[in-house]
Amino acid sequence: MSESESLFDVVIIGAGMAGASLVHMLLPAMQAGMKVALLDRQQIAWDAEAHTRPPSFDGRATALAWGSRLLLEQMGCWDALAERACAIEHIQVSDRGRFGQTHLHHHEQGTVALGYIVENAVLGRALLQQLGSFEGLTLLPETDVTSVKMTTEGSCLTLADGTVLHSRLLVMADGARSGLAEQLGIRHIRKDYGSHAIVTQVEMDRDHGHWAYERFSDHGPVAFLPLHQRHFAVVWTLDPERADAMLNAPDEVFMQQLQSQIGYRCGRIQRVGSRQSYPLALVRSTEQVRRGLVLLGNAAHSLHPVAGQGFNLALRDTAALAERLLDSWFAARPLGDIATLSRYLEHQQGDQSNTVVASDLLPRIFAGQGHLVAAGRAFGLLGLATLTMPRRLLTLHAMGLGQRAARLGTRKQEKIDAV
Repeated sequence: MSESESLFDVVIIGAGMAGASLVHMLLPAMQAGMKVALLDRQQIAWDAEAHTRPPSFDGRATALAWGSRLLLEQMGCWDALAERACAIEHIQVSDRGRFGQTHLHHHEQGTVALGYIVENAVLGRALLQQLGSFEGLTLLPETDVTSVKMTTEGSCLTLADGTVLHSRLLVMADGARSGLAEQLGIRHIRKDYGSHAIVTQVEMDRDHGHWAYERFSDHGPVAFLPLHQRHFAVVWTLDPERADAMLNAPDEVFMQQLQSQIGYRCGRIQRVGSRQSYPLALVRSTEQVRRGLVLLGNAAHSLHPVAGQGFNLALRDTAALAERLLDSWFAARPLGDIATLSRYLEHQQGDQSNTVVASDLLPRIFAGQGHLVAAGRAFGLLGLATLTMPRRLLTLHAMGLGQRAARLGTRKQEKIDAV
């Protein structure tokens, strides 16, 4: 192998949430000799002094399920998040203009929170700031991969500067828009929802009390997610034309229209922050594993944000994959073995299917019009409000506890065992 070529046990393309999380989960193996490379087109290091951050960790916020907190504890990242993560203790789900609604409460599950809301910048700092000190890890920021080929030993990557990387296992965590998977004949099937999400933050006239609000209407759902004392992260789903109008509307007009959607259950809107808009779609890859290859995070599936489960599902996938890889490494088995990777995918398919179907079905059910559909929604929400067991099961899945938790090394496993 020439000086311009390097061999790694694992190469991870994409230093976003999924890719960076996998690095943390593989740390026990890296401490035992595993060689891992993490590369990205953008910067990877977090420069606190220069106030710069990778584009993956922008001004939006992420919903962390309770199960995700337990995984972040195992990864050693939760302490860096705890002070800035706002607990969700109660959730109200309602249908605008109709009587049906239900409430979910943390005490019904015996936990201190149902989940958390954390700004992406805070999450990014927790995931990236320690990477430079990890033994066995090579960081390759601002690196373009021009071609990828699968070989009998794993994969061969050619970088823009001519460097060649060989890997026993290649993990593509570079999002649904990457062309690298297409080079291998893996397509992404896209289902456009014909709607956009406006993302912003608002300040109210009273504290949120750790309540989150999800409200559906004929025009689409709006979510108010607690951040700081009087601040909510807002995700408002609209058709493209109205989303464009609201994106460019004066603050007073925007606040008035948003208030009419959410009502006054969480107070009066006092101020609104900057607004961003994103087209919404369900995107799934035609393949997630091959011998020596795994697609992870948005590269495998990108969901509608209505249920806030995109990152949580990706983190559960990542943990399940890491568990298999750690077992293989310490048993001296090939990391890219197709039987091992197939077992990982088989383990996760039920979780993926349930989460994708729920995220896809909810907005269509609640966007449906007509008296019979509206009545069905109302009675469904009333049923959840009055029947304890279905409500607890719904809450359990929303908390990311509907499946066996992965075990990552020995970090804080007593937390997982107790669930």
